[in-house]
Amino acid sequence: DYKYFFTSNIIISPKLSNDFYSWFNNKLNIFNLRKKCLILDLDNTMWGGILGEDGPKGINLGETYPGNSYLFFQKQVHDLMKSGIIIAVCSKNNEKDVFKFWKENKFNLINKDNISSFRINWNNKANNIIEISNELNIGLDSIVFIDDNPAERLQVKESLPQVEVPDFPLNPYLIPKFFTFICNNFFKSYSLTKEDVDKTNQYKSNLKRIDLKKRVLNKDEYLKKLEMVLSIKNIQNDLIPRISQMTLKTNQFNLRTKRMSIEEIKAKNNKSYIINVLSVKDRFGDNGITGLIMIKLDKKKAFIENFLLSCRILGRDIEYFFLRYILNQLIDLKIKSIDAEYIPTEKNSQVESFYSDMGFKILSKKRTHNYSLSLTKKYKLKDYFKINEK
Repeated sequence: DYKYFFTSNIIISPKLSNDFYSWFNNKLNIFNLRKKCLILDLDNTMWGGILGEDGPKGINLGETYPGNSYLFFQKQVHDLMKSGIIIAVCSKNNEKDVFKFWKENKFNLINKDNISSFRINWNNKANNIIEISNELNIGLDSIVFIDDNPAERLQVKESLPQVEVPDFPLNPYLIPKFFTFICNNFFKSYSLTKEDVDKTNQYKSNLKRIDLKKRVLNKDEYLKKLEMVLSIKNIQNDLIPRISQMTLKTNQFNLRTKRMSIEEIKAKNNKSYIINVLSVKDRFGDNGITGLIMIKLDKKKAFIENFLLSCRILGRDIEYFFLRYILNQLIDLKIKSIDAEYIPTEKNSQVESFYSDMGFKILSKKRTHNYSLSLTKKYKLKDYFKINEK
C-alpha cells in the first residue's frame, strides 16, 4: 500500500500485517514444526468400514466414493513416508485379519512392508503409542496420532498430552483438506537429505537389531555380531545441510543443544575448528550420517562446541568409541587438554553423566555443567568397530 509506504515507510499494508506476520512466523518455525512420526488407526481412517464387522468385501477402499477418498489418503501418507516421516499403525483389530486384508486388497498401499512399527491388538491405544515410541526411540512429542473415533482421540489426548491428536473429518470428502492441514502444521520440510529419504528402511532395520539383541547372551556378543563400520569424515560443503539439520533436530543425545544454520557452520569451517561427521552401517543396513562433533582449537587446548548423535544409533556404544577416537586424534595434534559442557534440557537428561563416564573431571555443576580432561595417553579402542576413514 503506497500510501503507508511513502508516508511511514511501512512495507506491509497495516490491513494485511497480522496475516503476513502469522505467515512469516510459520515460515521461520519450519524446523520446529516438523514431527517425526505419524501413527494411524485403520478402520474408518485408512479405509471406510470396520474390518471385523463388515469383512474384507465390505470395506470401502478403491476407485468410487467413499473408497476413493481413503485411497487418496493412503497415497498421500505413502508420499509422506518418502519424505522421511515414520509411519506406524495403532489399531484395535485382529492382527491376522489385518495382515490378510493388507495382502489381498489390491488398493491398499500402507502395510507391514512399508511401516516402521505397528500395534494391532485390543489394548489401550495410549499404552500402544508409548510402546511404539520406545521401540522407535523417539519422544512422544515427535508423534502425530490420527484416529476417526472421538473417544479414542480424547483418551490419548488426556493420557499423552505431548502427542498431537488432530480431529479427523466426519465426511470422507474432507480428507484432502485434513491432509493439507496436518502437513502444514506438523510435517513441513525445508529440504530433504538422503537420511530423510531412507528413514523408513533405517527404522525397520533397527527392529532386526532389537531382535538380535534379545537372542544373544551379552552386550559384547551383540555388538560383535552387528559387524559395525564407522565412517568418520572431515567437514565437506555437500555435508553442511545435513550437519545443520542434525543440530536443529537432535534432542536426546545432544550435550549442548546448540542449533546451527548452514551459514553458521560455513563460518566455522576453518583451521580453528575440527568438524567431523559420523556415518554408521552394519549387517542390517546403513544409518547414514548420524553423528557430529565440532571442536574449537586454541593453541594446546580444545573445547567441544557441539557433540550429538541421532537416536537411531544409540544403544551400541558408538558415542564412547566416537569421542575416544577423536580424542586420540587430538593427542596426535599435541593438544594437552579439552574442555566440555553439558547444558540440561527437557529432552537430553540421558547424557547428563556422559562426560563423567568418559573420565572428564567436573569443574562446576550449575545451570551448565563444566568439565575438563587432560590428554595424556591414547585410548584403546574396541575391536568390534571397523573404521573407514575419509
